[in-house]
This record gives sequence, C-alpha cells and structure tokens, in this order.
Amino acid sequence: MWYNVNMQKLLLVDGNSLINRAYYATSLTNGATYGFLNMFLKELIDLAPTHVAVAFDVRAKTFRHEMFKDYKAGRKPMPDDLAAQLTDLKTLLDIMGIKMFSQAGFEADDIIGTLSKTAKGFEVIVLTADRDMLQLIDENVRVVLTKTGVTNVEVYDVPRIYAEFGVMPTQLIDVKALMGDKSDNIPGVAGIGEKTALKLVQSGADLDAYAEYDMCYALAKIKCDMELNPDWDALKFAFPLSGEVFRAFKERRFNSICARTNLFSSTGSPVQQSFF
Repeated sequence: MWYNVNMQKLLLVDGNSLINRAYYATSLTNGATYGFLNMFLKELIDLAPTHVAVAFDVRAKTFRHEMFKDYKAGRKPMPDDLAAQLTDLKTLLDIMGIKMFSQAGFEADDIIGTLSKTAKGFEVIVLTADRDMLQLIDENVRVVLTKTGVTNVEVYDVPRIYAEFGVMPTQLIDVKALMGDKSDNIPGVAGIGEKTALKLVQSGADLDAYAEYDMCYALAKIKCDMELNPDWDALKFAFPLSGEVFRAFKERRFNSICARTNLFSSTGSPVQQSFF
C-alpha cells in the first residue's frame, strides 16, 4: 500500500491535461467528457479520497507571459468542440459537488502546486497527464500520471523519481530549465538536451553560469504560493453520487457509467480498492 489509510486524502485533478488527453484518445462526439469522467471516477474509487478539487486553466495570458512574451507561442488554440465539452464537463462536476479552481494570470499547475503545499493534515495525490507536475512530489505529495489514453496510470513518489532520473523532484525544474520545453516554448540552453541536463544537475554543476538559466527556471517552476485560502471543508467528497448526477449522465447517454451501481447505490461499500 503506497499511502497512509489513516490520513485524510486530498485528490487534486489537472482538469485541462486530462480532458485534452481524453479528447485526442477518442473520436466520439462527447468522448472527451466521457473519457475524463471514466478516469476521474476510476481514481475516486481506487484512491478513496476524503477531499477533491479540480483545477482548470483560464483563457488568458499568465505571469509567465510577462516574463517571456513568447511563452507557449505557436500552441494551437483549443478546438471548438473540445471547448464545448470542457464547458459541459464543468457543469457535470458542479452537479457532482466537486469544487473547481481557476484564476486569471495563473495556470492550473500553479493552483495545484499551491493547494498541494498548503494542505496541512492531508496526504495529497495529484492526478494529471502533465509530467511537469512531478516537480511537486515530496514526502506528502504523490503524482498519479496517465501514460497512454486515459486508462493506464503510474504512481510517482520521491524514491521512484530518484531511481528513474537520478535527481530529487525539485531538481526536475533545473533539468527543464536547461533542456527547454517545445510544448511551452521554453528555450532552454542551446545545445543541451535531456541527457546532458540530467548529468549537469546530478553533478552539482554551477547552473547560474548559463545566461538563459534563470529565466527558463522561473518559467519552468510551478508557483506554490498563490493566495487561494481554500475552504477545505468545501472540498469534502463521498459516495454515493446523487440521483441528479445519475440523470445528468443518463441525459448524455453515459450508459456504462450509469450501470455502475457502486457509484450510485447507497448499499454496500462504493469504494473497491484496487491500489493498481
């Protein structure tokens, strides 16, 4: 068992990364919403969190654009049909009583980073398709990372990060700053790829010697000190889901989800722990 069953458990979900992963994994009309919900409900059952929150990006420039105007330049806008499904997903999450967070000027990563580091008395699990979240891992924060589609996941903690990369989780920020990131248009240091970046960080090299490093580090680092002041009690979650949720799923013809009595029935235990 990889988590403490005696602690309250907070599940933080990276909404944009998961619905994007679901969208590109299926060609169904409402496949992104359906795929997101399948993944989300699976983790709610497997992890049995006591508290849940979902973070979303806002369609606006962030503080990173102020540092580097070409941040994420060239990234394609969200397709219209995905935007419509995202709106519908938020409607469904609201019906489910799931607390959602978003804030202009910041990314979902920053919201999750801040919540993960300010959640005192919780064991924190981050559900995401974004490897950048691995930098948040510490003795109290683990990341459940989707690998392919929306069904296969892997659990990352401090020992696994060190075994796989030879660095500590926070040092992954250094690695990204050096090697850059094409998807975010973070330039990195010319001529340095992932292998060289890892060797430099592992060796304790003076990274400040690289002129581009400081800016790239600031772009790569997830902000963990936003002023959110969440009402933790408002994040409480428990099965079963309500009849209103069932009807909302039924209206969208999510029949396979509606057939799962462990989600909606108040008899028996709705949580069937699989622990992967």
